[in-house]
Amino acid sequence: MAGFVATLGLRKARPALLTLQVLVLVVILQGADPIIHGLPRLEASYRHMGIADYIAQTGHLDPRLDAYFNWPGFFSTLAMLSGSTGVRDLSNVATWAPIGVNMLLLAPLLALASRITSNWRHAWASVWMFYLASWVGQDYLSPQACAFLLMVILLACLLTVFGGWAWPVTKRRLTARLSRIVMVLDPAVRPQRRMGLPRSDVAVLEIGCALFVVAMTAAHQLTPFAVIPVLVALLLTGRLRLKMLTLLAVVFPLVWLAIVAAPYTVGHINSLIGSFGAIGQTTTKAVTGRIAGSEGHLIVVNTRLAETALVVILGAIGAAVARGRRVSWLTAALGAGMPVVLYVVQPYGGELLLRLYMYGLPFAASLMVLPLMRKNSSPIGLMRSLGLLLLSSVLAVTTIVSRYGNDLVENFTPDEISVVNELYSVAPAGSVLVEAVHNTPWRSHEYANYQYETLLSATAQPTAARLSCGTVDWLGRANGAYLIVTKSQVDEADMLGIGPEGDVNSFLDSCSTKPGWTLVYQNSGGVIYHIQGAGNAK
Repeated sequence: MAGFVATLGLRKARPALLTLQVLVLVVILQGADPIIHGLPRLEASYRHMGIADYIAQTGHLDPRLDAYFNWPGFFSTLAMLSGSTGVRDLSNVATWAPIGVNMLLLAPLLALASRITSNWRHAWASVWMFYLASWVGQDYLSPQACAFLLMVILLACLLTVFGGWAWPVTKRRLTARLSRIVMVLDPAVRPQRRMGLPRSDVAVLEIGCALFVVAMTAAHQLTPFAVIPVLVALLLTGRLRLKMLTLLAVVFPLVWLAIVAAPYTVGHINSLIGSFGAIGQTTTKAVTGRIAGSEGHLIVVNTRLAETALVVILGAIGAAVARGRRVSWLTAALGAGMPVVLYVVQPYGGELLLRLYMYGLPFAASLMVLPLMRKNSSPIGLMRSLGLLLLSSVLAVTTIVSRYGNDLVENFTPDEISVVNELYSVAPAGSVLVEAVHNTPWRSHEYANYQYETLLSATAQPTAARLSCGTVDWLGRANGAYLIVTKSQVDEADMLGIGPEGDVNSFLDSCSTKPGWTLVYQNSGGVIYHIQGAGNAK
């Protein structure tokens, strides 16, 4: 951090050195985890590998099998990578994905920041602050990471090449009024000159941006809808002149939901739009519902809330300072704030606040550091350098806690992987596989060859009923079932407050001695029980 701040204070830009320092930060923040653990992080990583493996092995999609198959862009690309290289096991790719994703983000983030400000110090400080404040952890092997990368590239391209008003502001009363409002809000903004590109080049760039919208829609459910309010706001404030692209960004995700994703949409209409306007319900799921669990987990949750509040407050201060200095700020404010429109739509499984923070962070980071920059590109001086170093230090500490504080349940041990591998070796294809708590590193292969069941979802449920032997017996009533309980399942139940305290261990103690329950495998990572059913009874 001291080295980066010192480089930023030099009289002349040193882009190669600044790039190296940012990459070192990426390796420190995102590389420590794979270096220490050497395994893919998060249970979802294993599921994503399994979906890609299914597509690579079968060559087709099955939207009825899983909702993921209705948005197959990322998984199909991953399957193509697996098929073309002959590498079926993508564990190493998943393990090191966070470093790769963040390195790929560097160039578009810098391009976006350079478009928001013409001050090179400000642009580099914005990128630096993005990485320091990026605690959400959605940069693993996931459709969200892919879609977010496409989103940043798209917005950087649009603001670089297609800025300006989409219509003559002086010929129509409405557009003239809009222009005056923008000038009052952001007096520093100036009409943008169009780049002197040949028409054919402009057409190619427009097609490229349209393809980014299509690819983003095919990769992820939420990100395309987060882009819509940003594009509409940029269009109405003279930052974007592509009306048809904005229309495409609005229409295409809706068409995708209605036609391509119809197998999912038809059965989930209520979950998609049933929470529209229910802000209280969204707040409960996204904020208050997450403030639960063990004392250590509460520290992590409260740190996340505090860091989010810090970014919002500093961003607002930055916007106010920019207006006072007559420095353009409205583009960054729109990019940071407009995705919040989604808050009235639905809670997105309780993860909406996390995603909104991530979508707005590239823009908010630019506003955060603005008070520490000079109006021009002159060196920032000792006091501003110390302020930037202090802010970097605070965010570094909070991000380590907020990003890795749940490490106990977000990483898995080799013994847990061994338990899962043993499960697949003993359970015949078509068996019912049951996990006590939704936190098992399985489904990285054999995605469609088993019936997977979960007794408790990974959400705080202090009032949930105790786990019952009868539930597992019922699931295996025909031909039996296999129950897997791992260390991470037990830790997650204790950390998040899922069910009564110690319920998973009590469940095992009381059920393992039942007739028909046979211990198949056990190590320090977990246990496997076979539950006898009517079809395989002796």
